[in-house]
Amino acid sequence: MRRLQGWLRVALIDLRGSARRFVILMACLALGVAAIGTVSAVRSSVEAAIERDARLILGGDLELRSQRNDVENRVVEALDALGRVSRETELNAQAAANGKSAFLSLRAVTDAYPLVGQLSLAGEAQGEDMADLLADRSGRFGLLLSRQAALRLDVQVGETVRIGALDVELRGIIETLPDQATAGFQLGAPALISSAALAPAGLREEGVLSQFRYKVLLDDSDFETARVALEEAFPDGDWQIRSPRQATATIARFIGVFGNFMLLVALSSLMVGGLGAANAVAAYVGERQVAIATMRSLGAKGSRVLFHFLVQIAVLSLVAVGIGLVIVAVATLALLPLLSDLIGLYLPPAPDLRSMLVASAIGLVTALIFSWVPLLQARSVRPALLFRAGSSNAMEGLAWRAMLAPAFVVPLLVGFAGLFGLTLLIANDLWLVAIYFAGTLAAFALLRLAAALLRRLLIKMPAPRQRLLRQAVSAIIRPGAPTTTVLVSMGMGLSLLLLIVTTQSNINDQIATEVSAEAPDFVLLDMNRDELAALVTFVAETPSVETLTTIPMLRGIITELNGAPAPSSEDVPRDVADIFRGDTAMTWSSEVPPGTVIDEGAWWPADYTGHPQVSLSIEMRDALDLKLGDTITLSIAGRPLTMTIASFRTIDWRSPDFNFRIIVSPGLIEGAPQSFFGTIKASPGEASAIEADLIAALPQLTFVPVGDALARVRSVFDGLISAIALVCGTAVIAGVLVLAGALSVGRQQREADAVVMKVLGARRAFVILAFLIEYALLGAIAGLLAGLIALAGAWAASTYLLEIGFAVQPLQLVLLAVGIIIVTTATGAATTWSAMSARPADRLREDG
Repeated sequence: MRRLQGWLRVALIDLRGSARRFVILMACLALGVAAIGTVSAVRSSVEAAIERDARLILGGDLELRSQRNDVENRVVEALDALGRVSRETELNAQAAANGKSAFLSLRAVTDAYPLVGQLSLAGEAQGEDMADLLADRSGRFGLLLSRQAALRLDVQVGETVRIGALDVELRGIIETLPDQATAGFQLGAPALISSAALAPAGLREEGVLSQFRYKVLLDDSDFETARVALEEAFPDGDWQIRSPRQATATIARFIGVFGNFMLLVALSSLMVGGLGAANAVAAYVGERQVAIATMRSLGAKGSRVLFHFLVQIAVLSLVAVGIGLVIVAVATLALLPLLSDLIGLYLPPAPDLRSMLVASAIGLVTALIFSWVPLLQARSVRPALLFRAGSSNAMEGLAWRAMLAPAFVVPLLVGFAGLFGLTLLIANDLWLVAIYFAGTLAAFALLRLAAALLRRLLIKMPAPRQRLLRQAVSAIIRPGAPTTTVLVSMGMGLSLLLLIVTTQSNINDQIATEVSAEAPDFVLLDMNRDELAALVTFVAETPSVETLTTIPMLRGIITELNGAPAPSSEDVPRDVADIFRGDTAMTWSSEVPPGTVIDEGAWWPADYTGHPQVSLSIEMRDALDLKLGDTITLSIAGRPLTMTIASFRTIDWRSPDFNFRIIVSPGLIEGAPQSFFGTIKASPGEASAIEADLIAALPQLTFVPVGDALARVRSVFDGLISAIALVCGTAVIAGVLVLAGALSVGRQQREADAVVMKVLGARRAFVILAFLIEYALLGAIAGLLAGLIALAGAWAASTYLLEIGFAVQPLQLVLLAVGIIIVTTATGAATTWSAMSARPADRLREDG
């Protein structure tokens, strides 16, 4: 024990004057731990809030939800017997004021709303009774609008807004709704109105896009008891019952998936930082070779040398992890209140100890894994080094036999296993973590192979005639140059950043060009036959409308497939599960719709009047193992209709046209209850005028200005990708630190090169320019490798994951490449400035 204490004391004393050499190691580890800890802590806080506030998010203990049609009075009476009930009707509507319009996601509520939680309003309206704010005052109902809609309409509290055929008074600006999280993504801006105002406004409560929610605060029973009682009393009820946990399942799933992805991006920054730590340790050990040889000549064994440097690395890693945890605490306390306002959930500003502990462990294990090889190289230093003149800090590589020894392999395997397990603790997805680790190893191997091939290509190329360029290339390909390390380290960080930037550009390009060019100006929603007739008349009288396209839509329940009961949504693949959750949308058509691609089978004749036939999407065919001639039975308005499958279609869901998985032949189906959807294409520059005319002529008509909808979609994508890019930025910073560490490995060699060049007559300017060109070439090669990997990844993400078009932005790539070269050159110059400025006399005196 005393010997061990003595070894420990010597290691700590030796560290006093060497700690400054580990700035890069500490910065890389602190940055990685901060990224992982912050992402994990924020995600854990959101998940805990969802679990804690599930009842608040749902708005009660039980929710009964009906699509399109309201429930029967006897169902309402059964709900009233269970406890206090709040009825909500959700529909879309157009609001107009001051010659401007806004598309609303309108919620008509009763006086009982909200059952749980509190509505947050801006200004003086906060604290007022919500029922009073929405009530009829002197013949005018109240309205609560989101800030976004109020700004679009340019209205203030107390002013008049027209919804449908009714003028209402704006009485408050909505900050947050207690149950807004369960609404999901909405094209319209949130708004609240009294249920009593719907009829005077001429808005139809029942319709394809209408949704009725009954939220219940249970008196004497729990959710499961109440659910069983309702289902037994109404076995044929065409509605869904949800518990608080079920209502928040979609949110929790999204947070889990997105949080896992962000964690893996943060872990990537730590992996890149691990290379920086390895470079820093290699540089330190290389500079201490003489001291190590002295220890070995005085009788120190390899294990003694290994312990000496392992203690130093462990102490410095603990300090770096501590700095990272301080950053985690500060970032968490700053981000949680901002995120709380954004998502409408209370996130207490408190550090998550579990996340911090796991992030700490990941940081320490990473530091030890990446430091292991340089430490083994330190152990292999021999006393004979003392008798070599002019030794540099270049470390001798380990022999293959040594790399296959248990002392080399076992600690690395244990370390990677521990890192895998720790990552799994915070990601909770075995396959995702396994794929990530396999992908990371493949990326490292690919970058290393590419770097080696490029280096070999430079060796075989004829030497440049220009002296400066020739000197720079020779410095890159000389034995012992850290070229491969620099390229791998920089390539990982840069490829992550370029992947994010390129993917974001493709998303924006898809929305701004392809979709916008093909999309109509307005999408018309949920029209009845009278509204359709009025719209046709309006279009005929409006020359600035180029085209009007309409399509019928029905809803039905799939009850049988080939005479057997239809499967439940839990028994089919996720991509078609929605059509088995209650009713599903369909349409009918006598002719092949424009843009339709028949994959198998044939379309029915335009004048077909025989047995009902149906055309299904290929997703339904593949998921349900269907074939031509099979039958499918749908219940439409309570009437079963059995149809024969005539064809299967390929659907491009990116198309602006209306797409349906189920299209039925004409004949029996036209008489079923149906709504109509449509699109309007305006003449160039006439969209605003048509919008105003539509609101004036057809105030009850619901339509979506496509430009606004695309802007909201783009804002969602931009927000998500910006969050990813922010975390990805830590990988780039780590890459810069890695570059500095890699270049510091060869600092003494560069000093020797500078001395030789100056002794041979080179001027100071020549030496500096030669080094700068070397760093610029390294940056250019690293940017090339990273760009190729990023483009391949962005192409795969766009084509297979997002299913959008892929395009390269040359100007963007050029600007990024120039930035990479500048950063690499500046970092290299700052790291090795002493080598550029080395004086021959000082260097020769040290070697002597």
